[in-house]
Amino acid sequence: MARKKKNYEKYRKKNPEKEKRNKTFTIIIAAILVVMVLAQIGLIQERRRLEAEKTKIEKQISKEEERTKELKKTKKYMTTDEYIEKVAREKFGLFYPDEYVLEEE
Repeated sequence: MARKKKNYEKYRKKNPEKEKRNKTFTIIIAAILVVMVLAQIGLIQERRRLEAEKTKIEKQISKEEERTKELKKTKKYMTTDEYIEKVAREKFGLFYPDEYVLEEE
């Protein structure tokens, strides 16, 4: 059993080459972690920017949908006889034959 102990102690001796490899490995792992954290931060910022842009675009869509509704109402009104009569009176000065027109002096 003493022999096994000697062999084990042999491996426990400090190996400068192995320590150098361990330090290098640790530095590489730390550098990779730093790069990953920085990339994650960039992705988080990009996601926030895109969410803000999405909200802005959704508001624009909502405004445009309201505008579309108003334009449809206006289009429908412009096809009515009431609108046609109003334009004929205002722009062209047309009146019904049995109407009297009073003008201001």
